[in-house]
Amino acid sequence: MAKCKPKSGVTLSELDKMTFDEANALSFDVRDKLLDLVLDDSRKVCGKQPARQVGLMCDYFEENAARFAKLKAIRVRCGGFIPVAANGEVPTLDPKGQFKLVFENIKKALKIAGTSQDRIANLIIFMKNIDYWGQMNDVYKQYIKCSPTRAAIGCQDLNKEYQIEVVNILAYKVAK
Repeated sequence: MAKCKPKSGVTLSELDKMTFDEANALSFDVRDKLLDLVLDDSRKVCGKQPARQVGLMCDYFEENAARFAKLKAIRVRCGGFIPVAANGEVPTLDPKGQFKLVFENIKKALKIAGTSQDRIANLIIFMKNIDYWGQMNDVYKQYIKCSPTRAAIGCQDLNKEYQIEVVNILAYKVAK
């Protein structure tokens, strides 16, 4: 991966050789494009993943502090996301509808924070009924394509009528 040249024209190997001042002097757009390469390179898989996991998650995320500092990358931590609409109500009890609403809420929050779901490094998913794991993954794949570290946990005692809650989201963005 480090040999790939992004649209910025700078490789990860070249970034690694730069001083902090040289890297910090790169334009925002170049640093922003490099962040995607750094994040991709940080996601690690220990071995052959079961087919059901491929594209959904990685085994661990190796944060290279020097690379993140050179890019002026900032961690964005999000709390919990539940299946509520803008009016604060749960509009549907249908699990798939709730899954979509939660991931839409995450997408909106990350956009407001200046990042996106493609830059998520970690998240934890709680589901009232783990039997819906496959349906949740189908919706998840529509919103999150970057394979963060994650866990999906069955938890019967979610609040109210919630079928899902997503917590501890960690994403990155580049400082202006």
